[in-house]
Amino acid sequence: MIPINIIFKVIKNDKIDRCIIIKSCRQNSPKPIDECSSIRVSYDNLDFSSVYNLKESLRNIATNHALMQLLYENTLEDNKTLDELDDIDLDNIIDKLLVFLNEDEGIMQEVEL
Repeated sequence: MIPINIIFKVIKNDKIDRCIIIKSCRQNSPKPIDECSSIRVSYDNLDFSSVYNLKESLRNIATNHALMQLLYENTLEDNKTLDELDDIDLDNIIDKLLVFLNEDEGIMQEVEL
């Protein structure tokens, strides 16, 4: 996984419902954290046994939430392509925008015996 910094902000602490409302995003997000969606986190999903454990439980929740936002980010028009590398001649791919599709990762495409 690519290391990225995640930031988060506690918006509300509801002691009666035993939950907090947080916002989180990548530190290099294209929009401010206040424009990101918020999520409700039950105290039951947080480990209050130490500062370290609370930090780690919040880190897991905030990271998952921030990374899910990647799925909904708009792709810049200049970056849109479905063209894949299909030629071993490097001269044929100069100035072409190509994509490595995520679903192809780790899939063996061809075997020569």
